[in-house]
Amino acid sequence: MGPVPPEKQDQLRALLASLPGDMAARLCALAGEADPALGRLLSSCVGDPAKAARERFFAPVAPLTGTPGETRPAVCVAPQGLLEAVWDWMGDEIAPDAVRHALDAVSDFDAPDNPGQLDPDRTSVAEAITARLNAVKNDPKAQQRLQARLGVEDFDAVRDVAALLRLAPVLRAALNGVPSQIVEPDPELCALIRDRYETAAAAEPDAGPWLLLLVMARFVRPWRVLRVFERLTHREDDLLAGSTDMAVIGDVLLGDAEHHLQGFSRVPRSEAGARAAAGELAAFAAVTIGMTREIGIRKDGPWGRRIVALRARASEQMSAIHDAARRALSRALPEPGPVRRRPSAPDPSDLEAARALCLFLALTRDDAGRAAVAGAHSMVMEDMTGLLERAGQGALDDLRAAEGPAREIAEARLEAVAGLLRALGQGEAGAVLLRRGAAACAA
Repeated sequence: MGPVPPEKQDQLRALLASLPGDMAARLCALAGEADPALGRLLSSCVGDPAKAARERFFAPVAPLTGTPGETRPAVCVAPQGLLEAVWDWMGDEIAPDAVRHALDAVSDFDAPDNPGQLDPDRTSVAEAITARLNAVKNDPKAQQRLQARLGVEDFDAVRDVAALLRLAPVLRAALNGVPSQIVEPDPELCALIRDRYETAAAAEPDAGPWLLLLVMARFVRPWRVLRVFERLTHREDDLLAGSTDMAVIGDVLLGDAEHHLQGFSRVPRSEAGARAAAGELAAFAAVTIGMTREIGIRKDGPWGRRIVALRARASEQMSAIHDAARRALSRALPEPGPVRRRPSAPDPSDLEAARALCLFLALTRDDAGRAAVAGAHSMVMEDMTGLLERAGQGALDDLRAAEGPAREIAEARLEAVAGLLRALGQGEAGAVLLRRGAAACAA
């Protein structure tokens, strides 16, 4: 396929933009299967050429790119926003030729994919970044201007981007043949990673830790990368791993655990919030338990002390949620006092908050023990189940005796109790309650 004039590319962009839904993406995929060059042409017309060029240039960094606060730290070494800022900086000041070469590369549809095509530019950009950062080291005002331009508070992540660009050829060679997704690392794969680590570290002393981070990003269960440590240190504990450049892996995993811990630091107020918080607790438990199962972590070692501290925080957070759950259920369905008052329909907002917390408790039943609150979790669920059973019986009694508006209120309370039982994992009890309510209405 020969060169495609810009006006023809514009026509293709207009045509693809007019297609409904994901038809353009499917068309690009089909074209790529039949003719890779045609697929690249159509794909470039679907998106922004500048974005495609930026993504091609920063491809070595892509596995460690994420969104701060949303993505776990292990795969958020270089935030996407930072890469966009560095790209603009390159085009405006430090490496306009590298930007032009990347744009030329994505517009050359006939050229076969060559991951190393831009490596010389990546090396020169890494050198330019390092030189510029060193130049402003002793100039606070220049530092502030550059930090403002790049949207950073310090230059650590910028230096990391430069390192990944500079090490791209070594890391690419080391990753060749390593599966893109690793579920269960067998001894042969662990040995391969060990050999690649040693080769990369021999070629570039600072390539070893980056290789381990890139490999860990391919693990479905990242903590299982610790199995490689036994091959590297010839020990089954963290004594040597914690004192070498491999310590970065343990620190990053514990950073992930702290990220997940933050995910259930607040009391969930909605069903979506409850599911998200429960997922974060499950992820926290998986990381901390997984680390201790994969390698012998000493309680008095740096990793062991951090895990103990994180679990203590998890216990405090869960205790706060337990207290909030009791209060929320009492607000939604207050128990009758010594002087019986006329029942009222549950407040929708109180009911939603109680339902969210009941759902969270049910979803985290299995992981509560890993947050060191298994006994308290079971107790609060038993107490709330008892309160709901009493509230359900009270609603049934009111339903049998009430008429008119009072009967409607009793029905609403009965449905609310059944819904809370379902959220708490007592779906059968909720169904039985509704059947009893239907029988009471029919009597």
